[in-house]
Amino acid sequence: MLAGKGDTKYPLLYIGALLLASVIGATIAYAPTYLGHSGPYIVVGAILVAITVVAILLKWQLGVLMLPALLPYEDLIKLGPVASGTKVVALLTLFSLGLALLREQREFERFLRLWREPLTIVSFVFLMWVIASMFWASEEETALIKSITFVGVFALMIITAMLEERDLMLLWGVTALSAATSIPAAFVLLGGGALATDERFTVTVGSRGLDPNDYACLLAIVFAVAFFGLRRYNTLAYVIAPIIFFGVFASLSRTGLITLVAAPAIVALVPRLAVGVRGRALLMYGLGAIILAGIILAIPSVGQGVSERYLTLSHFENQTTWSGRWDIWRAALQIIVSHPFLGVGVGNFPHAAFELSAQVMQLNADQAETGGVAHNMLLSVASELGIIGLVLFSAILFFTFKALIPVSRSSALGTGLFVGVVAYLITGLTLTWEYEKIGYVLIGSVLSLSLQRAGQPASSPCRHE
Repeated sequence: MLAGKGDTKYPLLYIGALLLASVIGATIAYAPTYLGHSGPYIVVGAILVAITVVAILLKWQLGVLMLPALLPYEDLIKLGPVASGTKVVALLTLFSLGLALLREQREFERFLRLWREPLTIVSFVFLMWVIASMFWASEEETALIKSITFVGVFALMIITAMLEERDLMLLWGVTALSAATSIPAAFVLLGGGALATDERFTVTVGSRGLDPNDYACLLAIVFAVAFFGLRRYNTLAYVIAPIIFFGVFASLSRTGLITLVAAPAIVALVPRLAVGVRGRALLMYGLGAIILAGIILAIPSVGQGVSERYLTLSHFENQTTWSGRWDIWRAALQIIVSHPFLGVGVGNFPHAAFELSAQVMQLNADQAETGGVAHNMLLSVASELGIIGLVLFSAILFFTFKALIPVSRSSALGTGLFVGVVAYLITGLTLTWEYEKIGYVLIGSVLSLSLQRAGQPASSPCRHE
């Protein structure tokens, strides 16, 4: 009697897996002969990359989960001014999503509904205005590189918005874990140097790495979403809290501290959200105070730097507290007055500021590239893209909050995203963050929950945890 298909299916799979394992084992064993002492590591790395590529092509959601998790390490995997490991993952994810849209009717219908959302439409119009600004930018190469960045963050927003709510919760859980693990990773990469000197703590290798302010604010935003939004994973929030707090404090970032403290306090003033936020905010402040006291007592080298740095916040009238930002903001206003409607072109703020402001030129000479950005995302948008660009960017923020209000009432994750978006706006008051990826992950997450809510029956009042 002939064996059926079912009788031979699994033995063939086992034989194939055994042969593959044998080939991989032999390759690793003989790798030192052909590739030197680092051969096995190269082979294992290549195998992991191949597995990752195949996994993303089979399931595009895996690529979306990876992208925010890579943010703390983004500068370490750059391959040039434009190319980076993050962009490779993003392109693979977009290709995989495109295949899914062709195969699955449900995904295609969700994609169409996404493009009917006002937030998506105004974001796309803003992107078109950014690209158009290249035509009047004096530094065309800089404008092109920055435009590519805006295309990338818009794509990141779209693929994040395509996630279902359960995948979205997983995304923020993975991102929170990645942010927390980046702190011990940074300590290993620095070899303990951050704790032995007054060097500011961040993820860095040599000259490559995140700016301490950017790193601290990224930690603060991710923690805000996880702590207030992932109620189902309370244990995760409590485990990562001391690690995240240490990272923010040791970065010596005043913007990071203000973002961490002020965002929950502001959201706690919103009547419909106050009940769910106030208790957890008080718990967060208590944990933060205990951890700060522990750092000061247990690690004096860090504690002294933290206390000295944060005490400067009380001297707000001192120019050194603002690190030259007043002069930079005055230069931005001069650019807006001289180019009110169109701006100077995306990415062209540094060139225009040096021409118009002697103070910015001096700052750039004294504090390498301090004057290279506007240190305020609204002033940056207005100076580079004009009043038209500022109106479009403000419309993105308006429609983000308009979509957030209903979802934050019906979803704990929506509440966490509300705190995260407020934290993003606070960060943008002193940093140039209109093109930072975490902001568009937040906006994409809001779109995802908004689509989920629109697809539910109107009589469903329950709050999802």
